Amino acid sequence: MIRQRDEKKRALNIIWNASEDYSFQPESKGYDENGKADIYRNYIIGAVYKYYDYQLLKSFFNYLRTDSDHEFYENLTWIGLENSTYHKGKKERPALKNLRRNYSKKVLNGEIPSSERAILNEIRKAHYKKVLGENPDAEAQVLNILNELEFDEHMDTEQIVLRMNEIIKKHFKFRAGSYEVSLKQYIEKKKTTPTVPAEEKEEKTENQGYSLMKNLVVESAETTRDFYFEQDEDNKNINFNIHKLTGKRTNTDRGYIQKYYGVSILPEHKINVLEQSLCTGNHKKARLHITRGEFDESALNDVDAAYNNKVAKEQNESNINYYYDNYARNNNSILNLTNKIRNTMLVNFDSSIVRAKYGKLDANKIWRNIHVNDNKIFSKDLKNDIGNITVDILLDCSASQCERQEIIAAQGYIIAESLTRCQIPVKVYSFCSLRGYTIINLFRDYEEIDKNDKIFNYRASGCNRDGLAVRTALHMMGNAQSENKILIVLSDCKPNDIETNPGTGIIPKRTEYSGIKGVNDTAYEVKKGIMKGNTIMCVFTGEDEDLLSAKRIYGHNFVRINTLERFADIVGVLLQNQLKNL
Repeated sequence: MIRQRDEKKRALNIIWNASEDYSFQPESKGYDENGKADIYRNYIIGAVYKYYDYQLLKSFFNYLRTDSDHEFYENLTWIGLENSTYHKGKKERPALKNLRRNYSKKVLNGEIPSSERAILNEIRKAHYKKVLGENPDAEAQVLNILNELEFDEHMDTEQIVLRMNEIIKKHFKFRAGSYEVSLKQYIEKKKTTPTVPAEEKEEKTENQGYSLMKNLVVESAETTRDFYFEQDEDNKNINFNIHKLTGKRTNTDRGYIQKYYGVSILPEHKINVLEQSLCTGNHKKARLHITRGEFDESALNDVDAAYNNKVAKEQNESNINYYYDNYARNNNSILNLTNKIRNTMLVNFDSSIVRAKYGKLDANKIWRNIHVNDNKIFSKDLKNDIGNITVDILLDCSASQCERQEIIAAQGYIIAESLTRCQIPVKVYSFCSLRGYTIINLFRDYEEIDKNDKIFNYRASGCNRDGLAVRTALHMMGNAQSENKILIVLSDCKPNDIETNPGTGIIPKRTEYSGIKGVNDTAYEVKKGIMKGNTIMCVFTGEDEDLLSAKRIYGHNFVRINTLERFADIVGVLLQNQLKNL
């Protein structure tokens, strides 16, 4: 904690030094992947405050925030601001040249946190390759956007905002209303308004950041980027129509999720019923989207969705190549794990006849179904009926797993293939969260014994609301007609969702779904599942710092794989212990 606090102070000092204003409170700071304050990134944040009209930029960002995709647009704007700000400051600070080159190398080497949006990462990489004098080697669309985005050092704030608005409208299907007219009126008015002295900056409030919004009214938000601002007849309407926006944002986000993750396999009325049942408590404001990653024609004709599809196919190929590059080891793991499971079942599953909900009809028990509503009127030989067990494999595919995608896909495939060879029904799906939606991507169902290769469609993105994912998995497992249900979770045990938990109390205070709150919520869902007779275990895929979280959530029912050579042995022991207790 002390080190983290020191890095925050260090970042602030860099920003203050660049801005030349120690009253400036930045909305963000720059850190590398290790949490260390980055000198160049924080310089840019401070220098933007120094060289540009920061209140006008804040007004523009507030305008963007009426759209749920605002972070993408803001990050895009900052790429342009970095370019112009560097050229403004390089004469005053000769050291900036080397700082910028070092920062560019960090971006290209993955040492700076990336975005969940693939196209943004491509634009950023292309930009910093140009900084290093390298050929960007990017698609034409990326280069076209970048050429317009690299603002000239002689452009003022108004010109940058208008240019950025044009870029969004041109490349991201932004529908123009009278926003441009309103913006120009605001700029003209501002030019005739006296400048606020520096010593009075402390008196400014957050509400003043919405000065541009006062002339604008949200009229519609039909799609992610398909919204516009419109004035009334007298150009005096200052109301922000939040209710109309919220009503349409639901459909907007649902459409966005379907465009990037695939259409829902459930009709809307069934999803609504499911959300009413599962999206409660800490997940009251959350939504669900269950898909197989299949797209309709509208998505295939969308430029962004097509680009996302391309990235998904590349990751699928990378997962498959990784598996076959290590084929001997992986195949050996499958053989070893299969043998361990079979041996455990032969030794521990003694032949015994039990009452069950299906099997061989017992005529002497039919009366129980008629008179006491007892469904267990069948008899079943447990040893000869492996269908008495079903296994669900839940893969955490949040962005924190980006560096391990190929490994996790291989691990999921090895477990699923081993269970399939033992004739144990398996269902495999992944989860992540974005825009308030927890997305469940189904790769294969219990009866789909020839679809294990679909697991190689695994791809990391978004956040992760682990508690809701486990709750949803347990709900889906409830539909399986097996006596013994096992859930295997492959996760880094680091719940983190930018969507907050709902507030409680007289004065509701919303809390972030992360840290100990996310861990406790997930642990509670796991405990509830176990209390209902399910077996839940975890293959831990995270870092040392999150081991305590794994123990808190799963108790002793988790393993960590330090080397893939021992994957079958370690997972085999975990499965053997659980099968013995069934």
